[in-house]
Amino acid sequence: MLRRVVIGAALACLMGGAAYAVDEGAEGDDECTRQLAAAEEAVQNKVEASTISEEDNEKVNELLDQADAQCTEGNLAEATETLAKVNGIVAGE
Repeated sequence: MLRRVVIGAALACLMGGAAYAVDEGAEGDDECTRQLAAAEEAVQNKVEASTISEEDNEKVNELLDQADAQCTEGNLAEATETLAKVNGIVAGE
């Protein structure tokens, strides 16, 4: 009987940890992160197609790092402005 109680308690703890991990992932999936991921994908496509200069690539990577830091700090407005600069460079403006 004690063995069943211990196994049941252990399973409850394991299931609770898995539920916490799922909730944590959903929280981090916000607008800033989605915008950053879309900009990174656009840059990666340009790099793979070799249609971006090395100078622009370095500038874009610096801006992406800046936008990532702004997202981490919770500055959506500033990150959006930085990502607009990235998108402008990627578009060739």
